[in-house]
Amino acid sequence: MVIYDYDVPEYDIWHMMIDAAQQGRGYGSDALDRVIDYIRTKPFGNTGRIALTCNKENAVARRLYESRGFTATGNEDEDEIELVLTVQQGESS
Repeated sequence: MVIYDYDVPEYDIWHMMIDAAQQGRGYGSDALDRVIDYIRTKPFGNTGRIALTCNKENAVARRLYESRGFTATGNEDEDEIELVLTVQQGESS
């Protein structure tokens, strides 16, 4: 799910999940690339900031996000860390 937070402004990726039985097949990488490409079109607002949270213990997901350029902001909420990526319109993943 992608939402646009007009207060920040930023795009937020929420609840990106791949069923455990389907993991390791590239579906997560492909889905993330498609979401980032969609956000690059700026469908709801003119910002290239993309934020998401990731469970601190989920090293596989964090590696995926970091491989696409997401970096930890230092913000944490319970067992979640925030990661952010800034993209420009027209760039492709």
